[in-house]
Amino acid sequence: MDRGFRFHEHTADIIVECWAPTLSVAFEEAALATLEVILDTKTVDPLNPVSIEVNGIDRKELLVEWIGRIIALIDINQQFFSKFEIERLEEVTGSYVLNGTAWGESIDLDKHDTKTEVKAMTYADLRIIDEEGRVTVWFTLDL
Repeated sequence: MDRGFRFHEHTADIIVECWAPTLSVAFEEAALATLEVILDTKTVDPLNPVSIEVNGIDRKELLVEWIGRIIALIDINQQFFSKFEIERLEEVTGSYVLNGTAWGESIDLDKHDTKTEVKAMTYADLRIIDEEGRVTVWFTLDL
């Protein structure tokens, strides 16, 4: 399946480009890419599931809420994550709802190879591009 992400240099931040066959899978890739900026996700075992529900007035706000919630959960739960699955992403009466799960484990700095702190996702350069059989998402992470 054609899915993945790559990073683009930015002055003080990092621009992330993700692609996948569907919007849900592109959002999963966005979450994984965000965690990959923070640490080597291969060092995190996906042991403990955490349910996530977010809402947005449009798809862009939904993505910002999804990534923002995952970043917040690192501090709230003292966990890093390495696997993401979106069970539901749909438009409901003029707004969007997302239900997903993040899997991870308790932070262990001896085990987890950390890289950079991510403060937040911003609306700068935020794009969601729909093409036949592919959705591409661009966003900026504030480091």
